[in-house]
Amino acid sequence: MNEISHEATHGHDHHNHTHEHHEHASQSLRRNNTIITLNAYTQDEASIISLEWSSCEDVKQTEILLKQLFKNIARNITEQNGIIGHIKASMERSEVIMISLTDTEAMKKEALSPTIKIHAAVIALFIDKKILTQIVESAIDSSPLFSI
Repeated sequence: MNEISHEATHGHDHHNHTHEHHEHASQSLRRNNTIITLNAYTQDEASIISLEWSSCEDVKQTEILLKQLFKNIARNITEQNGIIGHIKASMERSEVIMISLTDTEAMKKEALSPTIKIHAAVIALFIDKKILTQIVESAIDSSPLFSI
């Protein structure tokens, strides 16, 4: 994992303060047929893990298993004496429209894409980003979300 750190000073209404900004390359995790992009970084003393993956499974089942994954991550954060800042996800599905012409009449077909794009973030305080990464990876490994 390549990590580049730099400091930036920002001025706000007659005072200055410094933030450390950390950037690094994404990490790809393969769990069965799912590839998960994971980024770990710190911002304003918080450890943050962002995740992104796609699934072609049932939306309701994915939602149920995603909630359970989050509960497991939250439990493990608090067991490590961390404080949960926020754990959230968005699930996106897109509509597919196909226009085709085989003779003289154009036809239109519409369907909901079977692919669900999931974006998630885990934000915690008082826990090192490496430990938070281990917690998230362990929860992913034990979750049926990535084996359905």
